[in-house]
Amino acid sequence: MQYYVPVPIIWVSALAGAWITYYVLQALYNISPLHPLHKIPGPRLAAATYLPEFYHDIILGGRYTHAIKAMHEDYGPIVRINPWEIHCSDIAFADEIFALGGRKRDKPMHHINGSGVGTTNTFGAKEHDLHKTRRAPLAKMFSTGMIAQLEDEIHGFVTRLCDKLLAESGKGPIDVTTAYSCFTSDVIFTYCFGESNGFLQQTGWYPNFREPTLAMIKYTLVFKFFPFLVKLQGIAVWFLDYLPKDIAFVVRSLKVTIPQRAFATKEKLDAGIHFDRPTIFETLLKSDLKEEEKRPERLADEAITVTAAGTETTSWTLSVITFHLLDKPHLLDRLLTELRANIDDPRNLPRWTTLEKLPYLSAVIQEGLRLGYGVSGPIALEAPEEDLVYRGEFQKKPVEIVIPRGSAMAMSNFINHHNEAVFPDSHAFQPERWLDEHGGRNKSPEKWMMAFSKGPRACMGKNLALCELHLVLAALALRVLPRMSLYETTEKDVVYDYDMTVPMPVAESKGVRIMIE
Repeated sequence: MQYYVPVPIIWVSALAGAWITYYVLQALYNISPLHPLHKIPGPRLAAATYLPEFYHDIILGGRYTHAIKAMHEDYGPIVRINPWEIHCSDIAFADEIFALGGRKRDKPMHHINGSGVGTTNTFGAKEHDLHKTRRAPLAKMFSTGMIAQLEDEIHGFVTRLCDKLLAESGKGPIDVTTAYSCFTSDVIFTYCFGESNGFLQQTGWYPNFREPTLAMIKYTLVFKFFPFLVKLQGIAVWFLDYLPKDIAFVVRSLKVTIPQRAFATKEKLDAGIHFDRPTIFETLLKSDLKEEEKRPERLADEAITVTAAGTETTSWTLSVITFHLLDKPHLLDRLLTELRANIDDPRNLPRWTTLEKLPYLSAVIQEGLRLGYGVSGPIALEAPEEDLVYRGEFQKKPVEIVIPRGSAMAMSNFINHHNEAVFPDSHAFQPERWLDEHGGRNKSPEKWMMAFSKGPRACMGKNLALCELHLVLAALALRVLPRMSLYETTEKDVVYDYDMTVPMPVAESKGVRIMIE
């Protein structure tokens, strides 16, 4: 008796065999002397495949940074963390990786894919020159001079936030990060489009922009390995009523709500309607960017990254600061002493440029930024025109490693900000590390701070964030924090546990919850 295997099964088997053979050969090449990174130390499996990164980030959930930290302990300050990426734990090498001095730096596609918003925005521009072109008109809007024009409006939002929090007196617990995100998103949406979402004027703290932001970044690690899923968001708009609630929420926000705001800005400009103060997207539309860069669809993608970045990181930093001031009352007492000596009316705050000269206020903010991290996981760039040479030491022996041009080189803020050589007792919240022996401001540790990154791809919103933080923390400390207390919240609710682009506490955390007396 003869048996015949159906032709489709033969083809499937052949394709599967070819696929397996291809990836086996590719893995062998990745660890062979032919690969440009074969001399970089690190685990062989990580050099051969993306499986370790996939396992720690997708299966375990955002935990590859912890694995990278362990690699450095075993292999030294430079390690290979996947076939095409190197990670550095020596914060002294940051200026080389992030290219202070105007040298070119491209962005690896692996990390662009992980943003979840594609390549049409400034954040997702792979090539240095394209990024520079897109960044230029945006960067002007975040200069100190332009932020000064926005400062009175920020002050108004600060007052609304404090009033809204005080109105919660005697009521149930509040997730303070959500409250702070209502403030930060109202500020950034006002600056982007000329009007806020009204989150601080509504009853309660819902809806807010934090929920769609977290829903979006929850999938970024998946997008890193399956980038085609990003393109499916456009198709998903047609199936909103049938999608799981959290997925529908993020798709609606990314593909409907924010694009509508961007389109409305263009319509107002076309109709000759202008705001009293320049807005980000009106400025982009009037800039000298090429017309293809002003397409509403591209500006909508730009809006997503600007609004998301302007909401979550600042509100989280405020939450970290709030926890530690309430958990350690002597820190709040010292801050209040300084503020009361310099501010007569908490409803009429001095300008940001005056507040930032108050040493203890600035020290508390710097320490909040250090333990808030900004982006906690690996941030990678490529040097397209130069080999980089790392010189350091490991286990008291000199180390010299040549990093070939075009290689992805990463650093992680979580690792940098816990470098005990520059931040002793790094896990402790100690504003005093930012003060000199006379109680004045000590700026020397600031060169090691990476919360806003560095170089030509550093965070554009640094000035806006610092303005917000100084104004809102001064007002909160004087008006609200003395009446605020922690509710079933411990340090585990603000300590970094895993990455979702931004730092996340333990999964069982219910947030930084407070009560108002």
